[in-house]
Amino acid sequence: MVRIGVTGRMGSGKSTVARRFQEKGATLVDGDTLGWEVLRLPDVREAIAASMGPDVIDRGGQVDRARLGRVVFRDPGAMERLNGIVQPVLLRRVREVLEAPGQGVLVLDAAVLPAWRLEPELDGVIEVVASEDTRVRRIRAARGFTDQEARERIQGQKLPPIRGARRQWRIENEGDRAELNRRADAIWEEIESLGRSGESGSPA
Repeated sequence: MVRIGVTGRMGSGKSTVARRFQEKGATLVDGDTLGWEVLRLPDVREAIAASMGPDVIDRGGQVDRARLGRVVFRDPGAMERLNGIVQPVLLRRVREVLEAPGQGVLVLDAAVLPAWRLEPELDGVIEVVASEDTRVRRIRAARGFTDQEARERIQGQKLPPIRGARRQWRIENEGDRAELNRRADAIWEEIESLGRSGESGSPA
């Protein structure tokens, strides 16, 4: 199996690229979905409530995503505490998925992939980038945020550079969806060739 990571900051279009690969036949693993599954684990939920306060827990006893987001994106210390609680559990789950045997192409869609330092464990990493103004516009349109809220989310997302990737691609996404799809499709052809040639560094 060929294992590819897709990363990029909020509003860059990384998930659009990942879904494009899914349309082409890849198995898509959404890092955000795995993350929210981890938040539902009782031990994790209790640790978050103890660290962030009871207000981030809703009436049903689950983590309130909107409230938690408002807390951590405005407070770097809170984000660090949250990562300390969630990241070890989440990384174990991600590695379980990556190490499972399979065929074809597996795509991991994860903004924080560089922070996880998973690059050497993948066959390649794609970084999707866009200017801050472009990302603000997209975030406002998609989530209904104000300009200030969108910029706070962007500024709160601190990510290290990609390091140690076996292969690396970069997509600049300032255009429309059709242009992004064309660029993604060109990379997809290269990814498919890795599987055909047996150049994948991951076990089948």
